[in-house]
Amino acid sequence: MCENNNHASDQGYARHLFLVWQTLLIFFLAASTILSALATETGDNLEVTEQMQVDASGPAKLLRESDTGVVLVLEEESGSTMVTFDLQAEPLDLADFVYLSVRLDNHSDATLDVRISGEGEQAGKWPVRLNGRFILRSGEQDALLNVLVTRPALPRDHPLVKTFGNLYGLPGGHHRHWDYVKNDLFTRVRVKVEWANASREQRIHISRPFGTGAYTSDPAILDGFDFPVVDTFGQLRWQNWEGKVASEEELRVDAEKDLARAAKFTDFGPQRSRFGGYKGAARHDASGFFRVEKIDGRWWFIDPGGHLFWSIGANTMAGGIVTEVSGRESLFPEGLSGQVNFHHQNLIRKYGETDWVSQHVDVTVGRMKEWGLNTVGAWARRALFETGQVPFTIQLHPFTTWVGPIRGMVDPFDPHFKESLEQQLSRFAETHAENPWLVGIFIHNELPWNNGIALGEAIINSPEGLPARKAALAHLRERYESIADLNEAWGTGFTDFEVIQAQDSSNPEYTADITAIMEQFAEAYFRISRHAMRQHFPNHLYLGCRFHTRNPIITRIASRYMDVISVNYYEYGLSEFRLETEVSRPILIGEFHFGVPDFGHWGQGLRMAADARNQADLMRTYFHEALRHPDMVGAHWFAWADQPVTGRYDGENFGIGLVSISDRPHQLRVQTLREISEKAYQIRRSGVDQPTSPPESTLP
Repeated sequence: MCENNNHASDQGYARHLFLVWQTLLIFFLAASTILSALATETGDNLEVTEQMQVDASGPAKLLRESDTGVVLVLEEESGSTMVTFDLQAEPLDLADFVYLSVRLDNHSDATLDVRISGEGEQAGKWPVRLNGRFILRSGEQDALLNVLVTRPALPRDHPLVKTFGNLYGLPGGHHRHWDYVKNDLFTRVRVKVEWANASREQRIHISRPFGTGAYTSDPAILDGFDFPVVDTFGQLRWQNWEGKVASEEELRVDAEKDLARAAKFTDFGPQRSRFGGYKGAARHDASGFFRVEKIDGRWWFIDPGGHLFWSIGANTMAGGIVTEVSGRESLFPEGLSGQVNFHHQNLIRKYGETDWVSQHVDVTVGRMKEWGLNTVGAWARRALFETGQVPFTIQLHPFTTWVGPIRGMVDPFDPHFKESLEQQLSRFAETHAENPWLVGIFIHNELPWNNGIALGEAIINSPEGLPARKAALAHLRERYESIADLNEAWGTGFTDFEVIQAQDSSNPEYTADITAIMEQFAEAYFRISRHAMRQHFPNHLYLGCRFHTRNPIITRIASRYMDVISVNYYEYGLSEFRLETEVSRPILIGEFHFGVPDFGHWGQGLRMAADARNQADLMRTYFHEALRHPDMVGAHWFAWADQPVTGRYDGENFGIGLVSISDRPHQLRVQTLREISEKAYQIRRSGVDQPTSPPESTLP
């Protein structure tokens, strides 16, 4: 416990020091932004020199003006152009800044779709690129486009980590991520601009990239820090925003209003079926359950009544997330210990202890119908499954031993895998095997399939006796009559099959054999999963395992067995999304989001937005691109509620919810979602480019 929680005078002095620090930080941030703006106007940091090479490609003419930066003249009505700032001779150092920024003036009569990427030195196995995406309306000028500079995790013994934990976002602007630029040095910044329906010879101005926002990871910011960090509602204590809860009475008033409002929304709207499908088009064969069908080159869900259905959903609906108190007591109000779920506590304050779950579920269902959500995504409160009012999905996690060094990868050759899967499916089948509201079932989430042949090599390197290794060795024995034959093919010197280990080798025979081992492994996993699904849920859809990597070796085999291939895809768009399959299958985006540092959050997300408006633009653009993709049948936002300021188990503390931790809707987010839903079927049924798809086949 911090000493300033025990002595009032020390606490007051500490609070005074913190407020002074905070004021200086805000002043520095504002000053850096103003200076950057002045530089934009005067050309002090925009002069194009030999140290900053600028190139442009695409249907736009590049003008260089040292006093205004770079000017592009749009030469076509529609097009895309890329401006590259080559900074290798004099890298842009953003060690003291939170954001990589570009200022842009849109003097054209078109809306601009602007993507910014910053590149630097290689920092590990991941591609080194920071990205941002922005939508600029016609005539919008002096727009400051900020891309968050993500950084590697701080050491465990760093005072900020020891105080706050392994949070993704920390005070001072530190935000860890797997994509980061080594040494904060950027050697290249690209600005890609797309436009449509513009008058020719329209101009846009792009400034030289620069840094904004005062960044620090100096432990000195802890001197006088204002503890505790959060109030009794789990909100950042010393920051205010619209919608912040000030008293329990406010929550009780919210309950009355929310229950009354939810009662008004009893269906999905006049153009929607009872399941949320589309009544404005011809009906198809009604099976009484959800199914999928490819119609005129586009995949669709078909709802139980035979209506076209495109899934708009959210994850973790009506749920909550615990945050760890133990070891971090100074962050929380006195009296808390162990773990706390502020969202649940606020719901109890809102509705009372007796029936808070049922009332919250009623409000959640009403909100779904008001906001245009027609699917309960993964990890929802199970009480939603019982309502008979909204389509839902089930998430399963059958367990078995892990495959050697690959943490979290189950072994399908282990009998416990099938046993665990059967037990979980059987339990849900008791109540939902004939439920028409059940869309389908996810089996696992983000298994580490990895890219290349890493999984096959991990299987070979697994401990002796692991079922997956035994199956791999059996495959090799069947392929080669003797260990001598294998050694000749691989260029190795093993004395026996039992001592085989993965090799640092580009030998084509070795690569082919390891690939075959991976294929055997994936085949077993997906075949067993599908067979169990058909046994317990013969009328429902197998929604896959929610890929977060898309290894073509694996996805090709997965397409033989999945009804729908689910992919968690945290990127800024879907226009270039491709999935390699052997059999044509519909695709469901299981997770995506864009987080903002608003409403008292330090963490922004796995993909970040600069502010609330940028977040709404990105949400709208992502959904629209998914709707136009011929293979996609839905997209689910992650998540229903904001994550705790103090983080969940893995440190995620993102502002990505449709509602706050006090269960208050983020109005711009839900308004945007409603607009998307209203136009969804119109967009989906409009003309789309149809890439070549593999053939359909009858599932086993």
